Amino acid sequence: MNVTLAPSRMMVPAALSVGVVVGVMGPLLTRQAVDGGRETVGGPVGHVVHLISSAGWSWAALAFAVGWVCRSGRRAVWLAPATLVVAVAAYYLVKLGQGEFRAYSLVPGGPGDGASLPIDWGSMAGSMTVWWIGALVFGPLLGTAGAHARDPRPHGWLLHLLVPAIAVVDMSLRLPGDPELDGQLTVDTWNVVRVTALLAAAAVTVIAARAALTARRI
Repeated sequence: MNVTLAPSRMMVPAALSVGVVVGVMGPLLTRQAVDGGRETVGGPVGHVVHLISSAGWSWAALAFAVGWVCRSGRRAVWLAPATLVVAVAAYYLVKLGQGEFRAYSLVPGGPGDGASLPIDWGSMAGSMTVWWIGALVFGPLLGTAGAHARDPRPHGWLLHLLVPAIAVVDMSLRLPGDPELDGQLTVDTWNVVRVTALLAAAAVTVIAARAALTARRI
């Protein structure tokens, strides 16, 4: 057997498997609350993991990482969105199993209440379609960026700024005006992610600048 081909053969199932894990992690860390809503499980750690795995920037990072580990840009351009599509499907299948997307009963307390309510397939399909479109639009771009980020030249390093930039924007938009709106732990998590992304962006910028100076001297 040609062992050099083994990593390439494993690339597709490995990437799709990671997509499934990322997709189910967010909803699996929630449960039905007493008031009828959803609450996180696993204490503070579970809450933080749920927040991060459900954030848009982490899904963008997934597509970028798939492209980065691909050996060719041609594979990255379809495997990255395919991974996101699988992640979206896994996410909504778990949500469906948790009792989401149930039609509302017209008669309170009637036979259509609770888990016996019919599934609102239209609502579920609409939500999935929106995210699938996003995966098919941005997945190829993120995957291609990840593949080209392996280039040791300055422009390759600068592509690493894409995920930190997305994280900063995402976290800034998610930060509530009132710390009590989503809880202080949520606000602290978003702030830590934002600061970490800024530090990562600064480090990448320094590395890219050093690579540019080195290239000029050669």
